[in-house]
Amino acid sequence: MRRDIPRLADTTFDLLIVGAGIHGACAAWDAALRGLTVAVVDRGDFGAATSANSLRIVHGGLRYLARGRFSRMIESIGERSTLLRIAPGLVEPVRVLVPTYGVGGRSRIAHAAALGINDLVSLNRNRNLDQDRHIPRGRVVSRAECLRLFPWFESNGLSGGAIWHDAQLRHPERLTLSFVKAAASTGAVPANHLRVTGLLAQRGAARGARVIDSLTGTELDIRARAVLVTAGPWTQALVATATGASALEPPGLAMGLNVVVSRRLSDVAFGVRSGSGPREDPVCGGRRFLFCAPQGTGTVLGTWYAPEAGDPAATRDRGVAALLREFNDACPGLELSPSDVVRCQWGWLPLKGRQEPGRPDALAERPRIVDHGGQGVRHLLSVEGVKFTTARLVAERAVDRVFASLERTSPACRTAELPLPGAQGREAAEPGAMPAREDIVRAVRDEMAVTLTDIVFRRTALGTVPGPERAPVEAAARVAAAELGWDAARQEAEIDAALRDTGVPGSALEAVG
Repeated sequence: MRRDIPRLADTTFDLLIVGAGIHGACAAWDAALRGLTVAVVDRGDFGAATSANSLRIVHGGLRYLARGRFSRMIESIGERSTLLRIAPGLVEPVRVLVPTYGVGGRSRIAHAAALGINDLVSLNRNRNLDQDRHIPRGRVVSRAECLRLFPWFESNGLSGGAIWHDAQLRHPERLTLSFVKAAASTGAVPANHLRVTGLLAQRGAARGARVIDSLTGTELDIRARAVLVTAGPWTQALVATATGASALEPPGLAMGLNVVVSRRLSDVAFGVRSGSGPREDPVCGGRRFLFCAPQGTGTVLGTWYAPEAGDPAATRDRGVAALLREFNDACPGLELSPSDVVRCQWGWLPLKGRQEPGRPDALAERPRIVDHGGQGVRHLLSVEGVKFTTARLVAERAVDRVFASLERTSPACRTAELPLPGAQGREAAEPGAMPAREDIVRAVRDEMAVTLTDIVFRRTALGTVPGPERAPVEAAARVAAAELGWDAARQEAEIDAALRDTGVPGSALEAVG
């Protein structure tokens, strides 16, 4: 799977997908399986932007229970089971623990009732799953057991804990890449590091996109009968190049930020309430849940949010400090410090604006699939997703809309049934292993890696916490240089970029975003 730029330039595709994060990758596989000719392009690497900013938890929607949103809860439960079934090498069950206190909504009794309802609503959650991928029933545990699992919970008034199971992504970027590779194996033509400068339209219909190859500077047109934009924070701006900016009322964006610390704080994921009020937490309104999840030898902590404003690097650095402070306040004795941080991950998430009920400056809760025919451009659609868990389902619905726009009969979607190629073996995402030379060669020849950062963070385990480390990165660079024709200066620049691409405050390069 190499970058087939000539084919992109010489073919008129049924569908061009702009943006190969998790939503675009899922849509590409789905559309190709249903018989469309598909091209999918991304301005960076596959899954390198907001899709990489993940707590790695595939949520079954327990949070929707308190608000009575059973339909959304059932969707999330179903998609969690789907990912466990089609990608068992990259998705696995994980225990989640929250502390219980006193009486009322935070009590053992309240949590026991919620877990019981959750088990009832998700009665079919293990259907067609291997035994080692089953989601067990939830349960409440004693105070002693709760503190054994995580000794830094506030002990004053602690009565115990509640444990349920969700799923965990072992390597989110690798999962996105697996969808892209699956699409390619079904006939799609993917290409990374191609930046779309504008959409093409003719006689009131989308006809493709003009792109620039970031590696060579070459400009080309990709022709297509329909265009689906799944470009995250760039979606509205790209759509506006075809429809006109005045046709859109951007709802705004918020930065979502997670950090990875070098300490493995627990063998379970856990959640605690932040003490921040609306002033410190304007996006979520204060008292949001903080979550942690084990990640290799470290722990990922999140999520901190801030409205889009000013310099992203400065906002990111402020967010790292704020997130550490919130965890330290909520967990006495934890004493996290900036020196514990080994990675910072961030991305842009849509706000509600005027497109959903509730505060306009709150995080969007509903995915948006828009057919822009009403804005004067037929066969142009866009998707703005709000969560990783349901991306496959949102992509399915978007592809349904593509077929409707093209006035074609849509075959049934099969992405919830077919095993995802390359995501089956338990070894597929095993962290910590040093890649062999053939792994680097395969990343370049078969997985479209074109930079050392692609290889380190999204093709191998070199970037696994607490990495990356210089010696193995340099060894990988030598192999990649031979494959990609880098001279000594380019090789050194690639090494420096890979070692700085952790997003830790003070680093020379931006984090994933």
